[in-house]
Formats: sequence, C-alpha cells, structure tokens
Amino acid sequence: MCAAVKADCYGHGLDFLLPTIAEQASVFVAMPEEAVHVRRMGRSVPVLVLFSAAAYLEGPERREAITEMIRLGAIQTIVAKDELSPLAAAAAAVGMPAEVHVKVDTGMTRSGVRPEQAPELIERIRANPGLKLTGILSHFATADEEDLSEARRQLDRFRQTVRTCSGPEELTLHIANSPALLDMPDTHFNMVRPGIIVYGHQPSPYVRNRLPLRPAIRLSGRLLTIKDVPAGSRCGYGLTRELTRPSRVARVPIGYGDGYLRSLSNRAVVRIHRQDAPILGRVSMDQLIVDVTGIPQARMGDEVEIISNDPHAPNSVENLARLAGTVPHDICCQLKGRRMERVLVTDDG
Repeated sequence: MCAAVKADCYGHGLDFLLPTIAEQASVFVAMPEEAVHVRRMGRSVPVLVLFSAAAYLEGPERREAITEMIRLGAIQTIVAKDELSPLAAAAAAVGMPAEVHVKVDTGMTRSGVRPEQAPELIERIRANPGLKLTGILSHFATADEEDLSEARRQLDRFRQTVRTCSGPEELTLHIANSPALLDMPDTHFNMVRPGIIVYGHQPSPYVRNRLPLRPAIRLSGRLLTIKDVPAGSRCGYGLTRELTRPSRVARVPIGYGDGYLRSLSNRAVVRIHRQDAPILGRVSMDQLIVDVTGIPQARMGDEVEIISNDPHAPNSVENLARLAGTVPHDICCQLKGRRMERVLVTDDG
C-alpha cells in the first residue's frame, strides 16, 4: 500500500499522521520538497514522488533537487524522455542509480507518456546504467463515478502497456486510487495508492463497497459573542440573509482565510451543544454569523463543532462537500490556515 500524504496529508497534518501511516504503508507525495520533509522526520519508508524535479525545475535548482532525491532514495516518476538525461547525470555525480517509475497516460490526459510511446521510453531507461526502473503506474479519471466503463477502458490500456513493456525485472504496478481499491479489485496489481480513504472519508457517493470509515479530523472553535437582534435584521457582507423573527445570533472565529469555503455561506451549519446552528449570511475572512435562537443554553466561550468527525452529521466533511458542490479532498485541503492549532487525539484520549 502506498498512501498519499501529499498536500500535508490532505490538510490533516503530515507531522501528526505520518508516524501512524508509515507503520502500515509506503508513502506517495507530489513535490520533491515533500519527500525531503518525510526524510527529515526520520522516516526511511519508501517515498514515491509524483513530480520529478527534472520536469519542473531549471538550472542549479533542478540539479540540486534531483541530486537530493537520489541521495534520499526517493522514487521519481518519469513522464517524458527529456527527464532522463538530467536524472542520469545526477545519478553519476552521486554514484548511485536513480530509481524511477514510469507513468502512462491511459486516458486522463493530464500527465504521463502515451501508451504507444511507453515502450521506447522504458527501453531508454533500461539501457541507461544510471537509471533503475522499478515500476509502471497510471491514474483513473472516473473510478469515483457511477459509470465505470471509462475506468475499465483505462485499465485495459494499462494492462496492454504493461504487456508491451514487460522485461526481465519484476515491476511494481499501480493504478488503483481510493474508489478503485474499494470497487475494482482487479485493478490492485501488486500495489494500491489510497488517498482520501486513509483519512476516513468516502471517496464518492457512488462507491458500492463502502468501508466503515471514521473521519480523522474534527474542527472546533469557541463562540465569540452572542446578541439579540430584531426581526428584519440582515446579516453579513451583501446583507444576503434577512431574519424573519427576533433572533439570537453568535460569532464563530473561522472564515475563508482559514480555508472554510465561502461557498458554504447561508447553507452549512455548525453544532453547539449537539444542536444545529445555521450559518447566516456570507462567510467572512475571519468569522461566521450563526443562528443560536434554538439553543437557549448557548453562552459566550462555548465550544462550536465546525466540522464533525461523525460521517452522518450535517457538518461532516462529506456533507459540507456536497453543499459546496465539491469533493471531500477540497474541504480538507483548504484547512491550512496558520491560525488553526492542530492537536493529536488518540483512541485512549
């Protein structure tokens, strides 16, 4: 299993979660600097880097980054033949081969070598003593959708490419993301790359074989102020919400500056004393206005559950994603404001 810990573990906090994840899995990062972070944490777990430094850096910065990746033993993903020369040069300078996986574009049209071009690229790698091919991968575009026909076509292209590029070495083959891991067992090969399910969130409402996942994240704050306002009061920037009754409203110290999506304005709820408090008006940069009229026991300083770790709660990651018209990954990855303190809570409290 190669668990995705890129983007600070999808916004959950790499420093907190890597020790637990690394007990069970290799790790998959996007950027070389993320691989450096993993190694600086003292982790010798295998690291797969999606973006080869040879592809997106230039000059001395590129040489330094490639050299460091090789020294750290990170596996680098190759998508084009132009990446081979700088990798081989760095490997010669370090005195050890660069371990690489080749990514094949089986239909997503994002990154990867086209299937018909993969044999030539792989032969070039095999012929270069500074490079060591250990894997071939691809990525699904629609494995999280109800119709899996295109995912099946991608799988067929991947299998055909692997057959065409077969060689004497045993390669690590991987294409399965979270939804494919759950619903497409024939995609598992000899490695899988789970992402969002590692953090306890369902990858899609269309997944058939759901695991009993428990979300890893719970976000809370404190009520700043509470006041009574008359009927007809309007709330927030643009005055987009008018109150139809005398109401009791409160402020919560979080906003889009902390990654709480503005698209949740007038739609989402927070929870206070286990009761729903609807958001009134637009989400501001630093705060929300919420309706606590139906929660008479609410007091300044009370805890506010902004995001629940109960997957069935109206303010769970999955339900907030549905309200915002996005995916759980987006909700989590946005939560990266420096003003939020992260605390690790274990099962024993």
